Amino acid sequence: MGLTALAGYRFPEYQWSFDAERVLALNQAIGMPPNCNQPPTLAYSADMDRDVVRQLFTLTGLEAHQLLHGEQHFRYLQPLQPGLVYRSSAHLSEVITKPRFSLLHKQTRLFAADGSLACEMLSLYVALLKPGAPSVGPVLETQDTQPVLAATEINREQIRAFASASGDHNRVHLEPAIAQMAGHPDVFAQGMLGMGLLGSLLPGSRLRRFGVRFLSPIALGDHPRLYQAGGTRLNLILANEHNRIRIRGYAELD
Repeated sequence: MGLTALAGYRFPEYQWSFDAERVLALNQAIGMPPNCNQPPTLAYSADMDRDVVRQLFTLTGLEAHQLLHGEQHFRYLQPLQPGLVYRSSAHLSEVITKPRFSLLHKQTRLFAADGSLACEMLSLYVALLKPGAPSVGPVLETQDTQPVLAATEINREQIRAFASASGDHNRVHLEPAIAQMAGHPDVFAQGMLGMGLLGSLLPGSRLRRFGVRFLSPIALGDHPRLYQAGGTRLNLILANEHNRIRIRGYAELD
C-alpha cells in the first residue's frame, strides 16, 4: 500500500474540551444510568471531534470499509474535567506493513492548561485493500465469574446515539451499504461502544490504564455479556450470548 512513508506524520494540534451534557449523552448511549461517572473512553472523543479518522482516510486514500479499529489503549495521569481546555497533540508513531494489511499506530496526548500531561492514547488501525469476511470471534472458555449483562441488545438506535455522543460517525457503522463492502451483512456497533460497556465495570477514580483488542464485530442483535477478573490488574472480556468474544481487554488500578 506504500503507507510506511506516513510514519511520523503529525496532525495539526488543537484545543479540546467537553461539558457535563457530553458525559450524560455518552452514558445514555452506552446504556448506563445518568448518575454514573464519566466513561473512561471519553478522551477518544478528542480525536473524533477533530475528524482524525477522516484525516486518516485522506492520508491513506482508503475508504471507510478499508480502515478498521484494531486496538485502543489509554493511560490516565489526571482526571479529565468538564469545562477545562486541553491541548491535543497526535502523530502516527509507526506504520507496519504486512502482506495483506498494514497497521497504523496513532498516539494522542492531551495536555492540561498548565502543560501537564492528562491522558495518553494509542489507537491501532488496520488498513485493508480488500476486506474479507469478518471474524466470528473466538469461543469464550468457562469463566469463574458471572457476567454483567448489558441493558439491551445492540440496535441501530443505540449505534446512532453513540455516534452522536462520541463523535464517531464512521459510515461503516451507520450505512448498511458501506458495512456490506467490508463483508458485513449489516451495520455493526462501534468498537468504542463495546469498550465503553467494559469501562462501566471500572472504578474511574482508581483507573490508570485501560486497553482492549477488538477481536470480532459487535453485531446487531448481540446482547453483550461483560466479564472481569483480577485485583489491581483486571482482565476484561465482552462476549455475546453465543459465547463469541468480541473484545478482550485489561485495566490497571491504583
